[in-house]
Amino acid sequence: MAYTDCLNVGLDDLTAKLTAVTGLRVINDATKLIPNCAFIDAPSFDMVAGNGNVLKMNFPVKVIGSGPAGLPVLRQLLGIAAAVVNSGAIVMSGNPTAYSIGGADYPCYDLVISIAVKTN
Repeated sequence: MAYTDCLNVGLDDLTAKLTAVTGLRVINDATKLIPNCAFIDAPSFDMVAGNGNVLKMNFPVKVIGSGPAGLPVLRQLLGIAAAVVNSGAIVMSGNPTAYSIGGADYPCYDLVISIAVKTN
């Protein structure tokens, strides 16, 4: 099924941009998570302009490292986060945390990326 509404197109556009520009493994399906990736989670959104036809979407993006926390993994995470920041995406913030996959906790950075989309 093709999802052509503005919110789904926003998700697809961000996924395509991060994949093309960074060369990273970019995942937007939580059931297919693999450590050492950028995972785009469900966005929040606000109406911002134009009689309600422009939305600001805020995507939580988790940069998930491989292996236990330590300096090598931190440097890996910082490199992946820097690739996302340098992609041209509007990264609003980033915070270190952990993400659980299959009962194991992986070090990660929580980023927030904002995009604007126009409704029909």
